Amino acid sequence: MKRVPMTILYIDDDQDDLLIFEESVNTLFPDITLFKAQSSEAGIKILNQLESEKKPFPSLIMIDMNMPKMNGRETLQHLRSIEKWQEIPIAIFTTSATKDDIEFCKYYGSACITKPMNFADFSITLQKLFNQIPPVALGM
Repeated sequence: MKRVPMTILYIDDDQDDLLIFEESVNTLFPDITLFKAQSSEAGIKILNQLESEKKPFPSLIMIDMNMPKMNGRETLQHLRSIEKWQEIPIAIFTTSATKDDIEFCKYYGSACITKPMNFADFSITLQKLFNQIPPVALGM
């Protein structure tokens, strides 16, 4: 069976976090294609563009919880309200996960992960996260 390359869409308004995430992914998983967006609106635009180009949706969407305009909660709700995106695994990144955040994410079928603050922690977090994603979602 041919392995489908894994793709990730990472949505975060913080340029430094986008760069750390990209560096971690490129170092640990060089065959992963990474799409980055600095806002939820830009992330949704990427999903729509992939669809219009008849390309597969990402294997995983990572969303920062605290963003201006459309925050992580609103983005998660929006993505889950659209049938074609409902099955994409989503993980919410937050600097401090509260019980409410965790319950909210669970309700919408998403992981809630405390955002790592440095490259080493990011790498460990990504390895743990990818080990939890079903192989089918990863294209294996």
